[in-house]
Amino acid sequence: MEDHGIPAADGNPGDIEISIVSAPTTHMHDHRRLPNGCNIVCPFSDREQGSPESEERSKSVKKLFGLMVFCAIIMVVEIFGGIKANSLAILSDAAHLLTDVTGLAISLFAAWASGWEPTSRHSFGFHRLEVLGAFVSVQIIWLISGVLIYEAVHRILHKSERVDGRLMFITAAFGFLINLVMFMWVGHDHHHHPHSSCKHGDHHHHHHEHNNKVCNLANETQESEEEEETDLLSSSNEKTKRILNINLQGAYLHIVADLIQSMGVMIAGAVIWGAPRLLVVDLISTLIFSVLVVSTTVPLLRNIIGVLMERVPSEIDLSSLKDGLKSIKGVHHIHDLHVWSITVGKFVMSCHVVPEPNVSSSELLARIKDYCKRTCRIHHVTIQIE
Repeated sequence: MEDHGIPAADGNPGDIEISIVSAPTTHMHDHRRLPNGCNIVCPFSDREQGSPESEERSKSVKKLFGLMVFCAIIMVVEIFGGIKANSLAILSDAAHLLTDVTGLAISLFAAWASGWEPTSRHSFGFHRLEVLGAFVSVQIIWLISGVLIYEAVHRILHKSERVDGRLMFITAAFGFLINLVMFMWVGHDHHHHPHSSCKHGDHHHHHHEHNNKVCNLANETQESEEEEETDLLSSSNEKTKRILNINLQGAYLHIVADLIQSMGVMIAGAVIWGAPRLLVVDLISTLIFSVLVVSTTVPLLRNIIGVLMERVPSEIDLSSLKDGLKSIKGVHHIHDLHVWSITVGKFVMSCHVVPEPNVSSSELLARIKDYCKRTCRIHHVTIQIE
């Protein structure tokens, strides 16, 4: 759906969706054609992937699911063990595991929900369910941690009840061993995770209209001036694989934290086992670990609020992006520039463009689309030509 003959400065403003405008190419991929005849896959839909991508995604999802099951087993054991031993430290460790379980569950749900096609009433798809699920999980974790902190303070101010140090130690040791198994299992992928990228078609030389640093995307490789064109579907596949790999790396860090916390609870249990009167060790451990659990959710809550408030993503410098768009050949002025996130990592942009005289609208749109995709990985852009 290209338009090469309509001048941009014709005096008739119109809303133009960049995602349906493509730069002229000498080839067409049949797999990019949607049932309605549109030649470009919507950035918010997730079409069936090829065999290599599907296998990579399936492997990552299975590993995430396995980690979630392991964490859930430890959590259940520690809940029963903590109640039986009357140890708040064990229960606070279980609360920390709850953050891992919910985080992994949200990651898996996001990978599953990304395959849901947008509907007429949910045109952006269901990606924000991930954000809402994370928000609910944070509230649950804060509630549980608040109850544990209250109970610990209550026991400190009043006569503490007896704690079974032996059972506390055994329960923590069980959690430590399972965490060690997960550490060794995930550790291999953490140090040897793939860094592949799909490349298709011929080489195309891209002119860098703006040299300033527009985006600061973590774990992103800067593209050279001589790069290969990657179609939107392949880019989406790579993004899914990259997000899953990042989730595995995040799970690795959580496992390390769980190992340290389990070791701390083991030490506290050993102390109480040897000196039953030192019950304050259990309470101090509870306070420390509960504060640790709450603190780990703060960055997540900050991201959630940012998405719901449609804040400019932290990876994007809006002023630099605007300067870069202005420097594109054929652009006279940019105003009403907005960038926000549908969910973490899925960026959307809209703006008004005042073009220079006698500039083809389709060519100008293709340049803007290419610039946004290369510099900030913004694949869904809406432009109003004035």
